Amino acid sequence: MKLDISLERREYWKQQGVKILLFAKWELHDQFRNRLLGGAWLFLQPLSYILIFTLVFSHLMNARLQQFDSPYAYSIYLISGMLLWNLMAGILQRLTNIYSEKAGLIRKVPVSLALMPLYVPLVELVIFLIAGAFFGVFLIFIEYSPSYYWLWLPVIVLLSVFFTYSLGLILGILSVFMPDLRNFIGILLQLAFWMTPIVYVDSILPVWVNQWLVLNPFYWGVSNMHQIILHGQAPNLYLLALLLTAGIILALFARYLQKRLEKDVRDLL
Repeated sequence: MKLDISLERREYWKQQGVKILLFAKWELHDQFRNRLLGGAWLFLQPLSYILIFTLVFSHLMNARLQQFDSPYAYSIYLISGMLLWNLMAGILQRLTNIYSEKAGLIRKVPVSLALMPLYVPLVELVIFLIAGAFFGVFLIFIEYSPSYYWLWLPVIVLLSVFFTYSLGLILGILSVFMPDLRNFIGILLQLAFWMTPIVYVDSILPVWVNQWLVLNPFYWGVSNMHQIILHGQAPNLYLLALLLTAGIILALFARYLQKRLEKDVRDLL
């Protein structure tokens, strides 16, 4: 009897995993289909932002990065922060709309509301890795030498994804009952972007503002990207611990909401 239950569970998880991979494949296909430049559109907008910010802010910010000999210091600072920001913001924005966007799919396909959205971070991670590869080519071109602290980068990325996914699940559930939440998240992300030292260096901020940065969860990951890639130093373990702790708390709360509201969510969809 126990063996049968174990086999059933294994088969269930296998089916869910296959569905998630299929959803991710379909999503990537939909993003590239019927576009003249295909997947290039995924990078043109972030690239345009990087070029604009570099042209506008590089002179001012390079003065704040005088300790680095490289004329590309600000570009490294900007791109390393933008990479993680785009990953987290993309996951959060997509998950906020996930259940409403995929209502027809949820009605037709027996899929877990907790697991189905996993295809979103998978897709965003693929985009992140491709963009990261271009960044790597740029670093090779300017003869940048990475340190062994780069081994921490997968940890930072995965913790950031875990935190954002947990928060996104909560917002996705709540947005079914409060559709206006989707518009609010767009505004909130714009505010969060400018409240996170990505375009500007945190040293230009007043001391009292810097003290409050630790309350910004996006700062926890982005600052560690800067710490490792630009400064070549060990990550701030305290900020990583905050990221992990917040992710666990949000994941538990998301699970509670799903158990409590799953029937209502399916009815509304």
